[in-house]
Amino acid sequence: MLGNLTKALSVACLLFFCNNVNAEFKDWNKTDKILFGTYVGLNVIDVGQTFDIIECQQINPKCDYIEKNPIIGSFPSKEKVVLYKTLMTGVVYYALEKTPDKNRTATLLIINGLMLGTVVNNYNIGISFTLRF
Repeated sequence: MLGNLTKALSVACLLFFCNNVNAEFKDWNKTDKILFGTYVGLNVIDVGQTFDIIECQQINPKCDYIEKNPIIGSFPSKEKVVLYKTLMTGVVYYALEKTPDKNRTATLLIINGLMLGTVVNNYNIGISFTLRF
């Protein structure tokens, strides 16, 4: 039951976020749009890496990997990860929308640097990211 509720909330948040993105995103300059797309892409990779951690934890009781994000916990569910990332992306977008245009590019460069650091760190400790179709 909780899993279905989490999925429903994740979808609702995603739909709400996507609806609001189109409102002012069109007014952003091209660089900021590309940087925000990069931020979303890095988050997708991070989610994929976290899913690999979750699968390792489920398959191997002696899995060496644990999630370090204290908000979602050491052994998160995939639903919790998707909900958290969706909410955080919405919060970041909202904050960027309120950021003055002259500061938005620098802010995006900083958050992309932080996300890239996370993804690279995950890779360096052996966490993979695989696409499954």
